[in-house]
Amino acid sequence: MSLQIFILGILSEGEHHPYDLKKQVLKPLDNSFPINDGTLYYNFEVLLKKGLIQKIKVEQTDNRPEKTTYGITEKGRETLVEEIYSAFQNLTNFTSLYSSLFFLDKVDSRKLAYLIEDAIERLNKRKLLIENGDSELSNIPDSKKVSVRLISEHAHQSVQNDIALLHKLLLEVKG
Repeated sequence: MSLQIFILGILSEGEHHPYDLKKQVLKPLDNSFPINDGTLYYNFEVLLKKGLIQKIKVEQTDNRPEKTTYGITEKGRETLVEEIYSAFQNLTNFTSLYSSLFFLDKVDSRKLAYLIEDAIERLNKRKLLIENGDSELSNIPDSKKVSVRLISEHAHQSVQNDIALLHKLLLEVKG
């Protein structure tokens, strides 16, 4: 749902057609948020079928393909908020929040702060599990120990990094 969150968020701020969104909004984010045209147009169609967005106008100019401009519906606005909260409730890693981060102004900051604190708590538990798992290397064949240590270290550092970023975000949300 992350691309759909992004589309809903952008449309909550104004009407756009998919190409405009790709060219003006997503192009600067291409390296961290790569999206091909087919995926973008498909997600617009999915959102349209769900009733979360609506066609505003269709333009035909000269020999160019039709341009359909879309806007968000009230159901789409409600879904956007629900999906942002859901992204924090189901957090797997910080990158899963990328599209939601752009639209935090659409949600209640107190509820969001609570969800961030809860996510930090879950990640701290995961970090402890990783740390406790390091002591169980004795059951692993010697030929695999280096690999297991590297994987474990990466997982540990990733979780620590995500926790640190969530703490920074929490300060911003509370501030």
